[in-house]
Amino acid sequence: MIRALSVLVLLALMMNAAPAPADEAVSPPAFEPARLEAEKGPYLIGPLTRDGWLAFEPDLAAEIAEYEPSPDLVKALAYTKHDVTVTCVLGTWCSDSRREVPRFWKLLDLMDVPDLELVMIAVGRTDAPEAVLWLEENGIAPGYRERFDIELVPTFIVTENGEEIGRIVETPEISLEADLAAILGVSATPAWH
Repeated sequence: MIRALSVLVLLALMMNAAPAPADEAVSPPAFEPARLEAEKGPYLIGPLTRDGWLAFEPDLAAEIAEYEPSPDLVKALAYTKHDVTVTCVLGTWCSDSRREVPRFWKLLDLMDVPDLELVMIAVGRTDAPEAVLWLEENGIAPGYRERFDIELVPTFIVTENGEEIGRIVETPEISLEADLAAILGVSATPAWH
């Protein structure tokens, strides 16, 4: 319930609307991600799913297949007792997002933790006129990047009980699994130990 509310609060803030009270039923935004055409090529903007991005850019499957996260950390993360939401703000036009987000998908697949939810929001370039127009047409207030302190994409914001406990910005310091383990306070014993 808390996880669902945190996602809805995030989307409500993006829409510049007040969140509904906890006892009221809340619907997700009525819009799907949009395909925008830009001088540098098409990209997606708005709430995004893994299947939606893979349909738009099938080459991401190769990044998933090639990434080999640390088995020790994956095993340790699989036993996490945290009920967390990871909100990923990404750019489908961004090479860092195209590399790190599919790797994160693989990490989540291998962890197989049902209490970890991934919410993805695709953004346009900061000054792209087509993105600014789309935001206006969909009632999304300008400045949402600043409200969530988004400077670079992808940004993985990890929240527990509605509170941010850490983030991974653009590229991990060590690896996605090591950085996530550090945020969650999880340590791993090497397989050879």
